Amino acid sequence: MGHPADRTQPSRRIVLQTLAAGAAGAAGLLPASNLSAADDRNVVRFAQQPGFLYLPVDTMITGGLLQKAADKAGIGKINATTNILSSPAAVNDALLSGAADYGTISLATFLTLWEKTRGTPNEMRALGCMANGAMTLYTINPNVKTLKDFTAEDKIAVPAVKLSFNSLMMQMAAEKEFNDPMKFLPLEIGIGHPDAVAAMQGGYGKSSITAHIAIQPYTARGLRIPGAHVVTDSSKIFGGPLTQIMLIASKKVKDKDPALFKVVGEALEESIKVANADKLAAARMWKEVQKAPESIEQIMELITDPGFEFTSKPQRIVYFAAFLNRMGRLKATVSDWKDLFWETAYNQQGS
Repeated sequence: MGHPADRTQPSRRIVLQTLAAGAAGAAGLLPASNLSAADDRNVVRFAQQPGFLYLPVDTMITGGLLQKAADKAGIGKINATTNILSSPAAVNDALLSGAADYGTISLATFLTLWEKTRGTPNEMRALGCMANGAMTLYTINPNVKTLKDFTAEDKIAVPAVKLSFNSLMMQMAAEKEFNDPMKFLPLEIGIGHPDAVAAMQGGYGKSSITAHIAIQPYTARGLRIPGAHVVTDSSKIFGGPLTQIMLIASKKVKDKDPALFKVVGEALEESIKVANADKLAAARMWKEVQKAPESIEQIMELITDPGFEFTSKPQRIVYFAAFLNRMGRLKATVSDWKDLFWETAYNQQGS
């Protein structure tokens, strides 16, 4: 999982020192409300969803790696902010409106956005990949053991109906199992991961939501609900690792300040190396930044899970785009993963 230790990765001591720098150190982290009063040079505004998959952005900002890359490039102090949003649609809106410069987004949502914007000044492409983590379909309905057991009485929580990666996972499963990718669409409820887990706490018969397609740490939280059990997961449905989360930005942002854009790309790749070099330090940092309720031991279980990895490598992108082509959701054919990425990712061996 992740990158093996090599000479390019920092030592444990350096990792701990970097992550310990915190918001008061070189990262220049400012509350979003203070941005209007800040120097507008080198302002970097991130939008992301909640979850452990997004840790590289926290490492870039709070861990000081973004500022470190900026110092190396000689471009001065970075004023960085991040806004946690509850859905892929909210991240899209922030990027398209210019309220955010960079956004963390799933491959599925990104492909739709890429097709919508390509050839325009606001064309969206990825600076690089961030993480892969199993999406897990679990339920509190004791009668549901397989996909065939779901009925019209079940309600399945996904971040966004039809559009989210989670929903598309269900569509791929339904295509394979029933030759009907839309079979489960009427059962889906659009709700953020934290709210989905909270809504299911009442248990079967009391909660209107009976199932949830979750990512970590929300999978672990949901499976602690009495009676909750796994039905299937993305590794079984996709047939192997598939890029889940990417960091994207528009051509407009890239062209506005190419040097700053390059720094963000370099900091992203370094943040993944740092997270893999010392997972314990990364877990401690994420818990502090996100005020996560999990213990360090629980977070370490998540970060060392075989189905989870922080990685820069684009995986099975063309394969997934072909599925969207079959569904009529994507008209453009993706024959090369580089069609979707900026030059910041071209050093990767993708597929």
